[in-house]
This record gives sequence, C-alpha cells and structure tokens, in this order.
Amino acid sequence: MEYIENLQYFVDSRNVAELLDSDILQRIGEKVYEEYEIDEDSRTEWLEKNEKAMKLATQAVEAKNEPFEGAANIKFPTLSMAAVQFAARAYGQIINEGNIVKTKVIGSDPQGFKASRGQRISTHMNYQLSEELLEWEDETDSLLVALPIEGCEFKKTYFNSALKRPVSEWIRPENLVVHYKAKSLELAPRYTHIINLYPNDIITRIRSGMFLDLEEIQRPANVDPGDDYDTRDDDSPHKFLEQYRFWDLDNDGYKEPYIVTIHKDSKKVVRIVARYDIEQIKTNNKNQIVHVEPIHYITKYLFMPSPDGGFYGLGFGSLLSPINVSINMTLNQIHDAGTLANTQGGFIGKSTSFQQNRSGGDVRFKMGEFKQINYSGDDIKKAIMPLPFKPPDMILFQVLGLLINAGEKLGNVVDPLVGESPGANVPATTTLALIEQGLKVFGSVSKRIYRSLKSELKKLYRLNSMFLDDQHYFTVLDDQKAVARGDYKANDCDVVPVADPAQVSNTQKLLTAQALFGLMGMGLNDDEIKRRYLEALNVPDIEKLFPEEGTKPPIDPKTMMELQKLELERDKFELELFKAQFDILKIQADAIKSIAQAEAAEIGPQVEQYKAQLSLIMEGMKTRAQEKQRGTTSKT
Repeated sequence: MEYIENLQYFVDSRNVAELLDSDILQRIGEKVYEEYEIDEDSRTEWLEKNEKAMKLATQAVEAKNEPFEGAANIKFPTLSMAAVQFAARAYGQIINEGNIVKTKVIGSDPQGFKASRGQRISTHMNYQLSEELLEWEDETDSLLVALPIEGCEFKKTYFNSALKRPVSEWIRPENLVVHYKAKSLELAPRYTHIINLYPNDIITRIRSGMFLDLEEIQRPANVDPGDDYDTRDDDSPHKFLEQYRFWDLDNDGYKEPYIVTIHKDSKKVVRIVARYDIEQIKTNNKNQIVHVEPIHYITKYLFMPSPDGGFYGLGFGSLLSPINVSINMTLNQIHDAGTLANTQGGFIGKSTSFQQNRSGGDVRFKMGEFKQINYSGDDIKKAIMPLPFKPPDMILFQVLGLLINAGEKLGNVVDPLVGESPGANVPATTTLALIEQGLKVFGSVSKRIYRSLKSELKKLYRLNSMFLDDQHYFTVLDDQKAVARGDYKANDCDVVPVADPAQVSNTQKLLTAQALFGLMGMGLNDDEIKRRYLEALNVPDIEKLFPEEGTKPPIDPKTMMELQKLELERDKFELELFKAQFDILKIQADAIKSIAQAEAAEIGPQVEQYKAQLSLIMEGMKTRAQEKQRGTTSKT
C-alpha cells in the first residue's frame, strides 16, 4: 500500500520534479538526452530520404551547373500530383460539413437511454471538432497533404489548461523521435516530442508552476548548429525534449510511465508528470505492482507499413522518388540537348576576327543582321567550325513516357481518377470499374486513416469525461443543446468516424444509396433510406426536408383519388377471382358426379376418356383464370 500511496502523490502532483533532489533530476536529464540521441541516430537514413522527398514534392528550386553552368533542373510533379490527389479524396471523406463522429451503443438498450445519450455525445463532439477546437480541421487538412509524402504523421490530443479546452495538434514525424525499429508507440520504451518554445512562453510556464525555474535560459556557446535559430534574435525559440518514458521513482523495482521534459541545450529537467491513473495499476496478492497501463496522448497516422519493419512506414516520397528522379534526369537531358543545339558554339580560326570582336568569342546577331569579318581565305566555312551538337534523342522521349506512365499508375494519378475522360465510346460501367480498381490502393490507406481517427476520437472522449463541465451548453443551428460530463463517464457508447472506409468515392456512395432506394416500401426504415440517399447527393440542410415529429405532410388530392381508384380495382379483381374459383369448384363437383354415374352404369374405356377430357377442360379454365388475374394485377 505504501507504493500505491506514493504513486497517488505523483499522480496528484502538477510537477513531480518539484519533489525530487537536484542530483536525481540531473541523472534523469542526462539519461533522457542520451537515449534521445540513440533514437535520433537510428533514423538518420530515414530523415535523409524524407528531406529529399519533401523537396521533390514541394518543387523546391535548386541551381544546377552540370553539365554546364545554368543547366536545366526541372522537377516533374509526379509526387506532387499523387499527394494532392490523395489529400483531396481523404479530406472530403473525413470532414463532411461538420458530420465527423457518430456513436455506437454498447450492449442492449431496450428503453433507448443509451441511444439518447449517444446522440447527445455525437452532437457535442461534432460541434466541438467543428467550432471549439479551432485548429483541428486546418491541421487535419495539413496532415492529409503531408501523409502520402512522408508515410506517417502524428496527432497529439491533450487538455490545454491555458485555453481551458482540449487541443489536438499536428506533429511532423521529424519532430517525434522514435527508434526506427520500434513496433508501435504503445510498445516503444520511449519516444520524444521536440517542442519549440519562445522565451515568453517559457517564462509563462515557469511563473504558472508548470516548469521549474531555469536560472538561465540563454543558449550555451556550443549549441547544435543544425538548430533553427538566429543568434541575433533574442526571441528565437528554444528546443525542449518532451520524452514519454518509464522511470522507477518510488524505488520498488518497477518503472512507471512518466512524461519528462528537459531543456535541450542545458539538459535540465523542467517538468515530470505521471502518465497513468491509480485505477490503471494492477497488483498481486502481495500488493506488489504487476502492471501500470500508460495513458497515450499521441496518435499515429500511417500511410503504408514499411517492408523492412521501420516505424515510420512508407509513403509516396519513398515509392515515387526514384521514378520521379529518373523522370527529372531524362527531362533535363532532353532540355539541355535542345539548349545546346539552339545556342551552339565552336571554333574560329586565328586569322579570322569579327569587326566588333577582334579577339573572336561570343558574337550575337539580331534578326536580319550581317556582320563584317576580317578574313582573306577563299571559304569562310574553313575558318569556322561549329561543335557537332546532337538534337534531343527520340529514345529519351520514349523512356520519359514509360517512366511517367509507371509513376502515374503507382501514384493513382490516372485519367478517370483525376476527372478526365477515359476515351470515346467507353461504357459507363467500364469507367466505374476502372475507378473502383484504381481506388484499391486508396481504399487500404483509407482504412488505416479510419483506425487512427477512431483512436484520436477516443482520446478526445476521455478528455471530455475528465474535464467537461458538469452541464455543458452549446448551440447548433440556433438550437441550444446540453451534454453532461456524466454522459461521457457512463462509458456505454463507442465513438467512431462517420466516414466509411469501404466507400472512398461519391460515386460508390450514390450507387449504394440508389440500391437502397429501390427497397422503399419493403418493411425497412424508409426515412433512413431517404436520408442516406440525400446525403449521397450532397443535399444541404437535410433535416429541413423531413417533417417534424408528430406531423405528417398532407396528401395531394389527385394522389388520394388515384389511391381510391386502385382500391376499387383491387376489390373488383378479388370479387371476380372468387367467382372464378367458385365456378371451378362447381364444375369439379358435377364432373365427379357424372363419372360416378357412368362407372355405375357401364365399364369400359370410355370412362377413362371422360376423365382425360375433363382434366383438359379444368386445366384450360385454370389457365384462363390465371391470365385474367395477371392482367388485373398489371392494371392495379
């Protein structure tokens, strides 16, 4: 119990570093920095590839002086187009006019209490993400643009005490240092978030008690030259390392999860906070700690797993860069060959000189101009020799087309997927099949984004259960709503994204909605079918199209008359059908009586003939009755 009491003390503390001796803090700070460098060194190769890919995707302008000064350095936008196309599809799928999250009831709900609570939660969280978390949509948009290039991105979801609300901020992968061979954030022994803070932000944290007091926040003389700061700028930001790790602070032999923040340049610890709750501690019958479940604040968004098992995954930056570089090289060779062929150059005999340039060299002509030269020979061509420059080779054009085609297929930048026509006389079903096949890659990535977004929403759900007001009021479309912290604490609803990972295009959604629309009036929920159909059509303000509860739209008089006519026709049909059935039964009875009398009077083959003829008559009457029935049914 003593260990549990110590851990409770750490959980309740705003900054555990205030409770520790300076020697312990120094040892912790040095260990944090040492292991940060180990993780940073493990991903050096990935960082270099990522930097090159980002320059390629952003079309960074770079001078090139090979094979001659000012040579072409064109960057074909294969990687850029793939990233933009992916972001455009993913953004529209995740964020749809504030409809981002929905709830699923856990367990039975005969009285509907859980469903009602889930509706309040989903309405509040949609409002929260759209209106209160001002940074969420913009940073999600930026994340989706960078994700296909870099292979993974991160979101940090936490409660900001200064803003008094949850925050979900985007973290670039270069600023989250994880050992390259780590399996996941949940299984990694540590990972470090690199944070830049301006001097004023540091002072605010010190005076509010969040950070320990730093005696001197100026950088030492041996600062890492790779850091982004200007020595002339007093407001240049400082780097802090916020490391999510394990440390045995209660000396029981088991390391508990903590967040340790140090000032990178001085390696001084400024903050330590517990990353667990007392309820998440499991003990044995000897009251010894067996396991402590850490709280996770960071969500990983993965584009594609890396074949070598690397933590940071794989993106178009790695997949398309080799092809894109080859395209650039081929295109630049063609451009340089054309430049040399157009400008030319060569040798001029020593005995020959131009009047304007007696020493020979660079001479430029205007249109229609002739220049005098000093030459006493019989043929001027013998004194001037142009270098034999070859024009651009057609083989290079063929190679260029092959590379571009391969890059477009890999990046899903093909005609039907970018809104262009696939060609004349191509059936619509063929085009839809091409789109569906082309979106296979995007569909698998979409499922990964769905899982990550679900994890992020769960983190926000947890923060609401801890920090939301006992009764929180908010306004949606001029209608005041309310949600309570107890709604979240009930924990009988699961939050999931509204986006469907199986439907990655509006065309797929519309086809599904049309199929459902054909099932109207067959015992299903017709209102829900109509709602989904209107959503697939992207009709705004759908709720206004449905009547309010307790009211029904008036029936048109013409429609009412048609319904009455149909009912009258149906009654006539049923009466005629009843008469036909009665006639058949009467004929059957008379026939049976006649056959019985004939068998009693005489025995012979003529009786069997009567039976056969009777059977034919009965079949004919049944056929005519069925034809009449079908005709009446088609009219109704």
